[in-house]
Amino acid sequence: MQIVYNNVGDHFQVLSNTTELAAIRSKYNLPDRFIFFLANTDPKKNLKGVLQALALLKANNQLQLPLIMLDYAEDHLTAMLAEIGAPELRADIKLCGYVPNKELPYIYGASSSFLYPSLRASFGIPILEAMACGTPVITNNTSSMPEVAGGSALLIDPFDPQTIAAAIHRLDTEPQLRQELIGKGLERAKQFSWARTAQQVKGIYESVHQPARVLSR
Repeated sequence: MQIVYNNVGDHFQVLSNTTELAAIRSKYNLPDRFIFFLANTDPKKNLKGVLQALALLKANNQLQLPLIMLDYAEDHLTAMLAEIGAPELRADIKLCGYVPNKELPYIYGASSSFLYPSLRASFGIPILEAMACGTPVITNNTSSMPEVAGGSALLIDPFDPQTIAAAIHRLDTEPQLRQELIGKGLERAKQFSWARTAQQVKGIYESVHQPARVLSR
């Protein structure tokens, strides 16, 4: 068996254009520092676990940064906060609506940390997107995520909100750890390329589609 990995677009990189970054910050009214979380209504994205972790931090006066979420409906968020008994968290969450893919690198790059605690994933492309943009990542110790992260992310138990909360707090209070993960993430992202993926797929295809041999009598 041969494993062929996915990759991310070339536009996911550390961006130094301060004018464009300022424009994106203004467009989405982004705070100076924030936690970034890609979510949708699929339960596997683990929004409930993330919100429970934030509630724990808030109860301990440790929630220092707001959570930024993209393309998520207000009514769904309100219902989830009511379900976990933490409606007060709404003030710590900002919904930015739909963000085009070409603008995502600016959101990643502006964030203090990226949360990817999905209960399962076939690969986990956002992990590499964030790393390529120089953002420290918090992700799972289960499914495909540890393999993709390759020791360059802070791993948590997605079924335990306490471990998610602890990881968020560590990245907020341990600058040395944060810088270490940024460096490791950038190096990890470099190990993936679409050119390598294409070459591997080509090799596999050629190995199973050998031309038929004509036997002479």
